[in-house]
Amino acid sequence: METAGLLKIVARGENTKHQFKADATNAMGLGLEMVALTNAKGGLIFIGVAADGTLQPHDTPSVRRLNELIANASTNCVRPAINPVTENVAVAGGIVIVVTVPDRNEFRVVIERRPSSIF
Repeated sequence: METAGLLKIVARGENTKHQFKADATNAMGLGLEMVALTNAKGGLIFIGVAADGTLQPHDTPSVRRLNELIANASTNCVRPAINPVTENVAVAGGIVIVVTVPDRNEFRVVIERRPSSIF
């Protein structure tokens, strides 16, 4: 995705196909977002964009941390695993990570220590 395309989507705001997250620190929470999108025919998560559409880009160490978190959430928190595709998009001040969550025609179960939730 090019920067101009990212900015056009951000200008339109969040919807059922586009979710904004300024940051992510919890694999389970990110896994829940992925489950919701995959069950809604797929979509994009923009990490580095606040809910109000303000860009909050990340530096290189944060991008590494976030990519590890995305991998962890999609493989360890969701059964069966989701295979998202990530893209780092350069914007003024840093990077916004665009996570493409695929459409699946089956329900996802999020694994957690409490009884599993089905989404």
